[in-house]
Amino acid sequence: MEIDYQARKNSKNRKNQIKSKDRVIRDFDPGAATAVPSNVTYRLGKLRDLGLLKGEWLDCGCAYGGYTIAMVDLGVERAVGVDVVEKRILQARERERDNAAVSFLHVSSNTLPFAEASFDGVFLNEVLEHVTDEMQMLREIHRVLRPGGHLVVMSPNRWFPFEGHGMHIGRYRVEVPVPLLPWLPSVISKHFMLARNYWPHELRNMICDEGFAIRTAGFVWPVFEVFPWLPRPIIHQYRNIIPILEKLPLIRRFGVSVFLVAQK
Repeated sequence: MEIDYQARKNSKNRKNQIKSKDRVIRDFDPGAATAVPSNVTYRLGKLRDLGLLKGEWLDCGCAYGGYTIAMVDLGVERAVGVDVVEKRILQARERERDNAAVSFLHVSSNTLPFAEASFDGVFLNEVLEHVTDEMQMLREIHRVLRPGGHLVVMSPNRWFPFEGHGMHIGRYRVEVPVPLLPWLPSVISKHFMLARNYWPHELRNMICDEGFAIRTAGFVWPVFEVFPWLPRPIIHQYRNIIPILEKLPLIRRFGVSVFLVAQK
């Protein structure tokens, strides 16, 4: 779906919608790596179809570099992956030590160690919900993007009826998807969440408030490779109808994650 939202960085009315009491600024554990083959093909296929996989890209929260490497395979001239977990970066470097088009860097904060206007695109795939301060992260991404560059965000959708990160009750952690937790009011659910999630309009507004214009908005659907909730013979058939589900009124909103392409 093509959209032309105008970025209104200084809009007090909309900024008031993101109330300080509702924002959770804290450290969350980094998410698990999601670069399983079906996910990589499906998610980067969306960028390929939009003609975005060219130039120089930054993969923020790259984990072991699966998406970073695949970007170059699909046409990006150079890709840099960064992650807060040093062990992941070391493994990614070892994996692609002979590929001059790919590099990996360990970072330990929301400050990106790059000059202004360094990249044509930034890939933020299931990462924004884990960072300490989303607004600071988006400001840094805006800074390192070149004019006209694109930010691609995929982050958990609160319309999806399961919380894929699990939850915690005090010190006890539930490590499997939890039904209906995303639908609870934030004032309640934030006390149990292991990562944030977003209503689609909330994520759009947050990105626009940091100077971006939304160009494409939609959803991504689960591919059931990590969590095969459907019988395996059905999963292949289900994947074939994902493009239909993404377009069906009302049904489409229940995708596992919000998918936004924004431009500086």
